[in-house]
Amino acid sequence: MTTRPLCDSDELVSLLRSGDIEVLDRVTRCYGDQLMSAARRTCSREEDARDAVQDATLGAWRYGAGFRGEGQVDRWLVRLVATACNRMRRGLKNDPALHQAELELASDDASPELLAARAELALSLGEALGELPPRDRGILILADAQGWTGPEIADALDMTPGAVRTRLSRTHAALRKRLDPPS
Repeated sequence: MTTRPLCDSDELVSLLRSGDIEVLDRVTRCYGDQLMSAARRTCSREEDARDAVQDATLGAWRYGAGFRGEGQVDRWLVRLVATACNRMRRGLKNDPALHQAELELASDDASPELLAARAELALSLGEALGELPPRDRGILILADAQGWTGPEIADALDMTPGAVRTRLSRTHAALRKRLDPPS
């Protein structure tokens, strides 16, 4: 039995067209550096570049069914990044209806110790997220980072809302266990 490589373009196109949540993980792993490089060339700021790559990755998952396969997948993804950068440049990024500031991550009065602790936590969180199964990581990102509701995730992933709640709860518990210091 032969397995296809992670970045097999035919398999990625199949995932795009099927709407499989795993495409988020595959796009990030296979094309993340290329997309970030394109975003840095197209967007005016580093923060905008990161946002554009995230928007393009989510766009690939949301609109992958419309990918006709007439060109290379990476070229289509780079076009999604460029479109996101152009949208930001036109000012849509600053539309308050599209984004909410829910949390201030850093403040001017933070001590060096606090900043170091936050950086360490961010590194640990990144490692913990990388260890999650792709489907659970996708559900977590959609719920916690994108603000999707359980029914919205369930509908998008062809799951029941109860299954989404269960997986999200288990994923949160696994992350807490991984990130909490031993007592």
